[in-house]
Amino acid sequence: MTKREKMENEFREIFGTLMSGERSEFKQAKKRIDRLWHADTETFQKAAPLVLEYIPRFEEVKMPENQAAFVSGLNLFYLSLGDDHFETLKNFTLKLLQHPHGHVREAMRHTADWLHMSLSSRLRPFVYPAGKPLTDEQKRCMAEAEKQYAGLLKELEALLDKYDQEDDDSEYIDEMKPSISKSLNQFWGQITRGRMYREFLEKTTPIPTEVYVRRKEIEQELADMLRKTKSDFDVDDIRDVIFNEDGSSDLQDIISMFDRGGDVSELSDILEIVTDAWNYFPHRSLDGLSPTEKALQARA
Repeated sequence: MTKREKMENEFREIFGTLMSGERSEFKQAKKRIDRLWHADTETFQKAAPLVLEYIPRFEEVKMPENQAAFVSGLNLFYLSLGDDHFETLKNFTLKLLQHPHGHVREAMRHTADWLHMSLSSRLRPFVYPAGKPLTDEQKRCMAEAEKQYAGLLKELEALLDKYDQEDDDSEYIDEMKPSISKSLNQFWGQITRGRMYREFLEKTTPIPTEVYVRRKEIEQELADMLRKTKSDFDVDDIRDVIFNEDGSSDLQDIISMFDRGGDVSELSDILEIVTDAWNYFPHRSLDGLSPTEKALQARA
C-alpha cells in the first residue's frame, strides 16, 4: 500500500468519526488531521482530493454538531484543494453559509478563510526579488483567480440582497442570533479585507481620465515626501488606510507616517498632499470610488 493510500484510509476513518461520532471524539479527530498534515504535508496534499467524495455526502450527516465538526475538519483540505477545485469549494461554502443552524454557518465561515487565502496567493503572487516579472503561468493563474474572485463577489452580493429582504429562522449560538444575513456579511468582510480587494477594485473599476491622471500625480508626490521624510511607510500603506477608513483618526494616522518633527511649512505640505490623496484615492465605504468620483457622479 502506498503512502497516499494509507493517508486516504486515515482520512476515511477521520471523516467517519466527524460525520457520525460523538462530540467527545471530534477534537481528537481534528487533531489527527493536523498531525497528518505536519507529519507529511506532501502526501497529505496528494491524498486530499479524497475529501471531494465526502462533500456531496454532507446531507447524510444528521446532527448539527456533526455537521459543524465535519465542516471545521475541512480547513486544511480547503488549503490543499483551493487552487484546483475552487468552484466546488465555493459552491459548498455559499450553500452552508445559508444553513439554518448557526454553529454550522460559523464553522463554514472560519473554514472558508482558507479559500480566501487561495485567491490571495494567486491574485498577488509572491515574486523575489520584488519587481521581478511574473511568469506566464503566474499570469494565467492570476487571470483565472480574478474571474473566480469576481464571480464569488457577484454571487455573494446576490445572496446579501436576498437575505437583507427576508426574515430567517436561524438557530441561536449561546444567546446571540447570528442570522444568515449576518453570516454572509461577515464572510463578505473576510474576503474583502486587506489589499487584495482594493487592488481588485482599482483594476476592474473604470476611472475618469482626470481622476486617473491626478491620482498618479499624487502617488508620485506622496512617494517623494515619504523619501524626503525618511518614512518607514510606502504609498500602498497610505492607500490601505484610506481605503479602509472607519473613523476621524485615519487622516491623522496618515500624517503620522511622515512625522519626524519637521517645521510648520513641511507639515503644511504634508497635510495638503494627504488631503488630496484622501479625495482622489478609493474608499471601501464608497464602493471603491473616491470622493472626487462620487462628486463627479452627482453632477452628471
